[in-house]
Amino acid sequence: MERLNELCDIIEQNPKQFLDKLPWICQQCPQSKLLRAESPRFSQSHLNAILAVTRILSKIVDTTDENAKFVVLDFLQTVPKSFHRSFWPYSLSLESISAFYCSFLGYLLRAAQRSDIFAHTLIWHLQGESVEEIVKDGAFDKNASFQEILSDVRQHIVDGFTPKALNFFSREFDFFEKVTSISGALLPLPKEERVAGIRRELEKIKMQGEDLYLPTAPNKLVRVIQVDSGIPLQSAAKVPIMITFNVVDLDGDHNDVKPQACIFKVGDDCRQDVLALQVISLLGDIFQAVGLNLYLFPYGVLPTGAGKGIIEVVPNTRSRSQMGETTDGGLYEIFQQNYGLVGSTTFETARANFLISSAGYAVASLLLQPKDRHNGNLLFDDVGRLVHIDFGFILETSPGGNMRFENAHFKLSHEMTQLLDPSGVMKSKTWHQFVSLCVKGYLAARRYMDEIISTVQMMLESGLPCFSRGDPIGNLRKRFHPEMSEREAALFMINVCTDAYNKWTTAGYDLIQYLQQGVEK
Repeated sequence: MERLNELCDIIEQNPKQFLDKLPWICQQCPQSKLLRAESPRFSQSHLNAILAVTRILSKIVDTTDENAKFVVLDFLQTVPKSFHRSFWPYSLSLESISAFYCSFLGYLLRAAQRSDIFAHTLIWHLQGESVEEIVKDGAFDKNASFQEILSDVRQHIVDGFTPKALNFFSREFDFFEKVTSISGALLPLPKEERVAGIRRELEKIKMQGEDLYLPTAPNKLVRVIQVDSGIPLQSAAKVPIMITFNVVDLDGDHNDVKPQACIFKVGDDCRQDVLALQVISLLGDIFQAVGLNLYLFPYGVLPTGAGKGIIEVVPNTRSRSQMGETTDGGLYEIFQQNYGLVGSTTFETARANFLISSAGYAVASLLLQPKDRHNGNLLFDDVGRLVHIDFGFILETSPGGNMRFENAHFKLSHEMTQLLDPSGVMKSKTWHQFVSLCVKGYLAARRYMDEIISTVQMMLESGLPCFSRGDPIGNLRKRFHPEMSEREAALFMINVCTDAYNKWTTAGYDLIQYLQQGVEK
């Protein structure tokens, strides 16, 4: 610890001299692969680097290197694992471990005092990790201890606010708490009354200053809520809502007002969406690393409390359900309306975009097993790419008391096959391209099986619904089929695509959602 203290003392005296070294110091911190391991062991150099980064932030928190803040937040989330002695270097005594945490949290609190936005970001993350404590058979529960630590850190941050900072914090969090709570208030209302219900609730909310910002995008200052913009979204059991704000860029022209939509949820553990999107983001990195042209869009999600969250709206998209409200045709007809006749450059470009995104999400869906894949949860952007949203049911869980009605590994409805396979008998060039990309994507993902499983396993003791049944980690590993050769795995993926092709349970679930919820087929 002596060298660590010496390094931190030097940083304390000359923080600005280390700013250009900050990216390098961040690289010496434990990286995602280690943080997500089931039983990580940190070295002394890892701890030195974490403490150095936190110390720099405590002196100059407004650095443009956002990665430094993410490094610190990621490390903070490993606290539950640190209750195991194996987490720490053998040479570190219990007194040294205690001293490390005192220093780390002390620098963190000082950084929070220097930047309101960083303090808010910390609190959003801390509140997002707040779940009910579960004590099993009277045994020591590290999650309960974790919650206690999070609560103490949050309170220390709030206690450290100046009166001005406390006023800003109270207005920001109160404003978005009121907006988020509308989702829960709508649940008892009949479906046909929910739009009017959102408007009534939005009219009650008043702007409390011109410095309020979107929690998912702190550089977007909120000017006004569009009270007519509220839309209740489709969900199996909850009522997420989409609301549009008029915003301006913090550092831009404040007369340049633009709309920005966000989705607010109550009653859903948005950490599960975060988990799914972390895997999707990891898959995107894998595809890029091996040179595969597969498209995925890991949009932003911010859990803001127990069972609450704010979700970034994917730009320039409409759900398939919304598209069905303005036309009676299927995707094949809609693509022709939007992009021109079949065979034209614009149509074939859009079809190619649909193909590469469908293949990307086919691989992601095989691994994550997302259910509730009705047309409200499938988006299409303005160039024809598919984006999946809402991951409230993944791994071992599904709607309807876990009926597992959707038993295809991914959604490939009749109208989707019309675009991917004009022949209708799985002999089209585009169908073979789609299957080939699915196979290549699956084989690439298998090479990173341990990293993907570790990402999921990191949240195993979080209490997320997706871990409440069966053997989610074991079954995830089975879907990689590590016992297979590459040729056998390729044949498996081909069979997965064939099985998903216009499967009757896919059409059946869409019909159920149409009859029960009015989701356009």
